[in-house]
Amino acid sequence: MTHPAFSPSAGLVGLAGACALWLGFPNDLLSLPPLALLWPVALARLGVTAPDNAAALRRGWLCCLAGGTAALYWLTLPVHNVGGLPWALAAPCALFIAACLAFSGGLFALAARALRRRPPWLWALLLGLFWFVQEDVFARALGFPWLSLAGALAPWPLLIQGADALGAYGLAGAWVTAALLCAAAACRAAPAAPAPPGGRAACLAGFALAALLLGYGGLRLAHSPLTAQPAGPDALDVLFVEGNVDQNQKWLPAMQRQTVELYLGLTYGALALRPEARPLVVWPETALPFFFENNPLLAPRVRELAARSNAPLLFGAPGMERRPGVKEPEIYNRAFLLGPDGATLSHYDKEHLVPFGEYLPSWLNWKFLEALLQGVGVYTEGTAVAPLRYHNLALGMLICYEGIFPWLAQARTADGANVLVDISNDGWFGSTPAARQHLYLTALRALEQNRWLLRGTNTGISAVVDPRGRLTLHGGQFRAQALWARAALQTAPSPYHRLAPWLLPGGLLLLAGLWLLGPGGPFAAGHRRGRVQHGA
Repeated sequence: MTHPAFSPSAGLVGLAGACALWLGFPNDLLSLPPLALLWPVALARLGVTAPDNAAALRRGWLCCLAGGTAALYWLTLPVHNVGGLPWALAAPCALFIAACLAFSGGLFALAARALRRRPPWLWALLLGLFWFVQEDVFARALGFPWLSLAGALAPWPLLIQGADALGAYGLAGAWVTAALLCAAAACRAAPAAPAPPGGRAACLAGFALAALLLGYGGLRLAHSPLTAQPAGPDALDVLFVEGNVDQNQKWLPAMQRQTVELYLGLTYGALALRPEARPLVVWPETALPFFFENNPLLAPRVRELAARSNAPLLFGAPGMERRPGVKEPEIYNRAFLLGPDGATLSHYDKEHLVPFGEYLPSWLNWKFLEALLQGVGVYTEGTAVAPLRYHNLALGMLICYEGIFPWLAQARTADGANVLVDISNDGWFGSTPAARQHLYLTALRALEQNRWLLRGTNTGISAVVDPRGRLTLHGGQFRAQALWARAALQTAPSPYHRLAPWLLPGGLLLLAGLWLLGPGGPFAAGHRRGRVQHGA
């Protein structure tokens, strides 16, 4: 006899949910963003039909573990190719991260079961709020918010326009509510959780909410027609330069001169095609694999480029600072901005570091993992995070995966940034979906903050994202190249920028209030009257 926690029907639903997660995000086979909305529907069904709470938690966790591992398999590549670990040890690294993220799916399925007696409309609304709150909290707690639902939807800008008011996580909660309203009757039709009346009305409400989200998206896109060549006094030329430097060769001392020659050659060649232009030249994260400020041989040649081109140059390189009384210097993942005279105008130090790539957590400070810390070893969290300024430019800097954190872009905009810039290096992950997933997660920041976003990379994908989350430039991958683009400077705040400090507290209060005081809740008036009448 089959144990109810592992019934064949639950297995099929779990498999469907895992496939929806995988196929909804960019992958190696076929990506269809709206499929990602079936992922929370499958989790809710798994929870409602579970025989007990433990089974609901386990089912949701296993579903997300399977889908998350398929979506994040590329995490094994840097551990094997760069860190030198055998596949037998590298593969569990991706499995471990997917397992941590999968707990959110288990908790969501558990919540779906706990709320199964509520009216369908309230059940869907509460779960939508739960999804929003959980995505935000997990992002802050785990520090790796990669499988954000809005990130899956981002390749279709029509689906994500609501992020300009709700943010990526709030928008995800709205879409989850719509999907669950539409599927409430099917999700809740189980002997263990008889569905109360109201399924048809819930379905109509779900379609109405989906139509509202789509209608808002259509209106916002129509109001701001797509243009790849913005004009006017606040428009600027941008020149992205991609070196396509092999990650395993990048930090070799012998590569320093060769790397500088490569970037100088690509930049001079591109500038020669447009001698009248004075673009913002963007080189990627750690484009210069040495301490730029302390290099008397190669640094002057880079400064000469800025002076000869009469254009500002933005690039990444390690930074070093010595503190009084401290023997070892502090090392930073730094972005430098040089002025047209070649002088350093300012710098930005990466604030949110990558575990294992830029530092080792103290509880995993194991010798065999040190190979992942290429070049300079352990970085220090930056505190120099103000926008980099030149004339009317105020560059809100994000380095690499800082682009996936909404609150960092929020802080840059609050500090006065009129354009967001993300310099990155996805060369760690080879020809996998990682670069596409990273791009669309980062693109959400442009929409949330009503800012153009410039993304310059080593191996691709370099891109320009307009304030509606649309790509006006989408570069290729794995070739040394220079790409011209246009962008614009904006200062008007988005609704989300104003609302962001209140969204999570408000979502928590609304979730708690509806959970406790809504129909069927422990403190609902009807619930209390029923207990009194029955002498409880």
